[in-house]
Amino acid sequence: MLLLTDPVDEMWVESAPEFDGKRFQSIAKGQVDLDEQDEDGSGTERAQQEQEFAEVLSWMSTKLADDVKEVRLSSRLSTSPACVVGDNDDIGPTLEKMYRAMGHEVPQVKRILEVNPNHPLVSGMRDAYDKNGESQELKETAELVHGMALLAEGGELREPAEFTTLLATRLARTL
Repeated sequence: MLLLTDPVDEMWVESAPEFDGKRFQSIAKGQVDLDEQDEDGSGTERAQQEQEFAEVLSWMSTKLADDVKEVRLSSRLSTSPACVVGDNDDIGPTLEKMYRAMGHEVPQVKRILEVNPNHPLVSGMRDAYDKNGESQELKETAELVHGMALLAEGGELREPAEFTTLLATRLARTL
């Protein structure tokens, strides 16, 4: 495992995609099979989660269609509710920022929102969707989860003022 944290590392990996016969795989791109099987090796728990979350993931994909390519369950998360990743062939966010800083026009890349099915926020969203269907509060929660994932990635929010207003409103309701 290599931990590459410098902004130029993404460009370096693109020019040298393998070392000693082993291909580099970015944890921030594509589908990662970290824990696809259960302890018994069957993978039935994962299949069951896919089935349980199918409706809410489809709904989230529709509601967040302007910002994300798809919403899917994650196998790479343990404590966070969500993360934003790219497809295998997508340009990474660091490289995208570098090109923009150099004045290049870079098309907007829609990323994939991966949600952690074991996180209480995500399972709570599933339960709320199953119980109430579509609601304004659930839509706001989906937008907040996406925004938090973007911020955790180091990305930029499309509408920061809207995000902070929504967050402040939701927090005020809990008091």
